[in-house]
Amino acid sequence: MTKLKTLLLLVLASFILVACGSDEEEAVVEAEVVDPRADDKAALALSLVDQGVVMDSTDVDCVVNVVSENLDDDAWTLLNLFIEFENNGDLDPISEFILENDIDEDAIDEAIETAVENAEVECEVDLG
Repeated sequence: MTKLKTLLLLVLASFILVACGSDEEEAVVEAEVVDPRADDKAALALSLVDQGVVMDSTDVDCVVNVVSENLDDDAWTLLNLFIEFENNGDLDPISEFILENDIDEDAIDEAIETAVENAEVECEVDLG
């Protein structure tokens, strides 16, 4: 009987440890999730506000998130390089990126246009 009680206590302790341990692991995983595009999104949002394209902060966040979701890494990088070009007038980074990554400029332009159109529909704004 003593062995049965010991076995039951060990099983109960195991359940408690597993249950507590899984909560901690989920909390750690949640804390480690960071948006790698956060800085670029902030720059795009600032650019949209500076140009007077979007005024409402909720609309800006919506537009930036929809555009980000609809662009692959190459298109997103080029979009941000164009924003930098508007600020400093230097075309070299854009040219270098296109050449180094063998970018199809027409495909990227189409992807960006589609992302902007999707943002206009989803966020109910006119970015034209």
